[in-house]
Amino acid sequence: MYYKIVNKESEVYQKLHHMRSEELQFEKDNKKAIEEKVGLKWQLFLGRIGQQNFGRVTTYSGFVFKEPEKVDLNIWKKSKQIENGFVPNLRTKAGREMDKFLRNGLKRHWYGDVYDNLGLEHPGGRFTFPFVSICGKVILLMIDDELTDANIIEITKTEFTQILEKAHKSN
Repeated sequence: MYYKIVNKESEVYQKLHHMRSEELQFEKDNKKAIEEKVGLKWQLFLGRIGQQNFGRVTTYSGFVFKEPEKVDLNIWKKSKQIENGFVPNLRTKAGREMDKFLRNGLKRHWYGDVYDNLGLEHPGGRFTFPFVSICGKVILLMIDDELTDANIIEITKTEFTQILEKAHKSN
């Protein structure tokens, strides 16, 4: 279901705004930490972009480096998934450390934080990862649950998409 929150004074707006702002900062911090740890520039990465995963931030598992000749094969091995890609070499200590860093060394939240901020129980079984976006003065929310808070207004998918697209165009 699709929702918007416009009452900036409401507790739910403030909680979700704070959570999502923190996640956006995590994205920047994580990219910087990876650049420092990896030491090589990349043009593509293997992983999941965005918040629709358990950690609510982009995940990284490998890279297509701009200068593949400089790759340390003690840390990296060629990927079987993507041409010219490299993933951590799990047969070496240095590769396992890089893998651990990419999996556990980056900042993230937990998908359940959205449910906690909404005062909902975490879903059991199949569910769709919740989506939260700050679009100017509006917070957009996509979640499986039916919400009854007066500050959370149900909207159509069309309105949701229009608000999201308009916010992306202005950035």
